[in-house]
Amino acid sequence: MFFFLAYFVKAGGLAGVCVDLTLFPLDTVKTRLQSPQGFKKAGGFRGIYAGVPSAAVGSFPNAAAFFVTYEYTKAVLHTDGSPYLSPIIHMMAASFGEVVSESSTLVKCA
Repeated sequence: MFFFLAYFVKAGGLAGVCVDLTLFPLDTVKTRLQSPQGFKKAGGFRGIYAGVPSAAVGSFPNAAAFFVTYEYTKAVLHTDGSPYLSPIIHMMAASFGEVVSESSTLVKCA
């Protein structure tokens, strides 16, 4: 189980970093498009990657915590019984994952 835990930490953390590297610049452009002073005066396309490294470094532990919790909860709750329970197991695993990853965000902000 420990091998899989390390695998899930790496996979989850890398997924979180990839999301930030992809969506952070898009969010910056969206924010500048919504600026009352206009896109060009708000900075245009200049510096859309400013702040990405710190966001990516910060997202690694949160995404890893979510992914590990999600996969572990799925494994613990897995039954060979009714296939109707599968969506409920996935929802519960996702809920537990969010609780763990968001509580680490609250600790970081406090």
